Amino acid sequence: MPRFIERRSRGRVVLLTVMAIALSACVGSSTTAGPGNSGATSSPDTGLGAAASAFANVRSYNFGMTLAGGTFSSMLSMLPTSSAVGDAPFTIGGTIIVKPEEAADIKMIGLHIIEIGGQDYLDMSGTGSFDQITISGTKLAERFSPATMFSSAINPSTVGGYDRIGSDTKNGVQADHYRASSAGLATLGSIAAITGATWTADVWIAQDGGYPVSMAIVGTAVDNSIVYEVLFDISNVNDPANKVTVPTKVTGA
Repeated sequence: MPRFIERRSRGRVVLLTVMAIALSACVGSSTTAGPGNSGATSSPDTGLGAAASAFANVRSYNFGMTLAGGTFSSMLSMLPTSSAVGDAPFTIGGTIIVKPEEAADIKMIGLHIIEIGGQDYLDMSGTGSFDQITISGTKLAERFSPATMFSSAINPSTVGGYDRIGSDTKNGVQADHYRASSAGLATLGSIAAITGATWTADVWIAQDGGYPVSMAIVGTAVDNSIVYEVLFDISNVNDPANKVTVPTKVTGA
């Protein structure tokens, strides 16, 4: 097989794995407040329920995410650049452009992925040289978009699992702070198939604009090790400095 074809095939596997991790993060986050949570207030603050739709007005943002434990470790083993061991956390971060045209510039575990103009560009070596790969059907920008990530965890059937506990300055903006109820936390272990863990689940919603600012879901074992973790932060919302551009050094074009 010609080397450039082999490289592009490997790149497709890597991109699909990254998308699977992103989707898994959404699914994992949804366990924080399942329909069976019964310990929340009877009339939760409507700001949490409206947050997902409020994000439709966002044009761009920077994000950072940390994942650990759960199903993430097995997915990481599929990545040729992964050095993660066991349930050790790994980070994903970058810039997402939502409109006028979706684009993404994302770095994770030695990978640099740029999506723009319907094309994916992948640097697996850290040299700044990108393979151009066309993948139809699924876009990274969609997987990491606020609508996908947040709506999977917080929707009309799950907002009752959280209580508004106050307000904080989070990621540079004033935000309302919501926390999962005790009954909702008790449900976490059974859904995640992790026993003996202590859980916390918090969400912050911007007071100006009503969009999600941060999400933190953590399961801690008796020995204080992290057995499950999804940390998600959004910053620089609608900042004109948020840019995604086609890389200058591209192979396979």
